[in-house]
Amino acid sequence: MRRLSLTAFLAGALALALLFPLTTPLRLAAQGVDVFLNVTGGGTRKLNIAVPEFAVVNGTDTGGVAKQLATVAGDDLTFSQLFSVVAGTGAIPPNNPEALKKAWTDFAAAGAHAGLHGLATFRADRVETEMRLYDLTTPEHRQIATKRFDMPPAQWRRLAHKIADEVVLQFTGEPGVADTKIAYVSGRTGQKEIVMADYDGNGPAPVTRNGSINLMPVWSPDARSVAYTSFLQGYPDLYRAFPFERRPAQTLAAYSGINSSPAWSPDGKTIAMTLSKDGNPEIYVLTIATGTFRRLTRHAGIDTEPTWSPTGREIAFISDRSGVPHLYVMDAEGAGVRPLTSAGRHTQPRWSPKGDVIVYTQRAGTHDIWAINADGSNPRRLTSGPGDNQGPTWAPNGRHLMFQSSRLGGWQIFSMLLDGSVQTPVTRGSVESTSPSWSPRLP
Repeated sequence: MRRLSLTAFLAGALALALLFPLTTPLRLAAQGVDVFLNVTGGGTRKLNIAVPEFAVVNGTDTGGVAKQLATVAGDDLTFSQLFSVVAGTGAIPPNNPEALKKAWTDFAAAGAHAGLHGLATFRADRVETEMRLYDLTTPEHRQIATKRFDMPPAQWRRLAHKIADEVVLQFTGEPGVADTKIAYVSGRTGQKEIVMADYDGNGPAPVTRNGSINLMPVWSPDARSVAYTSFLQGYPDLYRAFPFERRPAQTLAAYSGINSSPAWSPDGKTIAMTLSKDGNPEIYVLTIATGTFRRLTRHAGIDTEPTWSPTGREIAFISDRSGVPHLYVMDAEGAGVRPLTSAGRHTQPRWSPKGDVIVYTQRAGTHDIWAINADGSNPRRLTSGPGDNQGPTWAPNGRHLMFQSSRLGGWQIFSMLLDGSVQTPVTRGSVESTSPSWSPRLP
């Protein structure tokens, strides 16, 4: 039976994509082939990719990193929901065309459409890798991409994430989201610290260590800093931490009353927030460079939880000006306020990086995550118990979300696709984890 070429496979995936209204097809970049890879939520055809253990070219792999690179990169590709990983034991020897041909032939017979050959060189202070990507649907197993990476040995997980993101880039035209971080709140009642970890929950490290209650972390657009609310001085004040630098936390707002709900503008020059310094909770914008504040809302109701559109021209927010909290949108200067939702009680809006969707939390007995188009059409429920599901945050590709859920008893962080499918725990353990914020791709 004749095998489909990779181009034909992806073209077929595009035909499937047309059947699904939530599909966002993206261009295949490898070798300039003008086809599309279906990137809908779940239940559709995926590209089968072989990811054998990485081969050691030079140096000594005392920690078994070559095998772990393949495992983590494979997990990242599986998480993307674009690929089905065909794993294999043992590495393909380097610089051995016959061994490579045999391995790819065997993987192709097992159903793989593409193959990732990883090569690793171990030095005292660096791990150098080369990824080579092959089309296994062609008789000659055509090489379609190659790229080199290197990292200090302790950062081998990030090395694997960067390789996986490059594979996604080659098949979609947009990098993956594995080389990102999440910031979240961790701790028990009375003491909550901000923690950051890899997007998959690995490698948690403290962002704050002040022994107070720290809440609502939000990454800056350059992924250098995290804004958050802290009760360090006994009141809810706004701060900015620098997780990758040896810098003290910076105070952003410490007025009498509420200082909360920070939201970075897309250019990182301003932060929208909720302040009650003038008596009523209203939305203000802080210009970072000058430290000046500008008030956007003026209403007897409570206006809070701003979130910027990716263009920076609009801000969505929550207001109870109609009697119950609903989702509203205004322009960046505070004019043109219009309601986006009308039924239910809504909080925690987050605007998609793509600009087309806003997700939010709706309370109707329990709390669940909903999505609505930016024009106010097509509100739809993404989660449905058990327990409460709250506080959504977007991946930089606009395809994945994280949120906090009590479905397992205590609060933990889960991920899912934009259509609500593939809901998977990210954090686990006896200590609760809440309020996730997904970083942009790391520099």
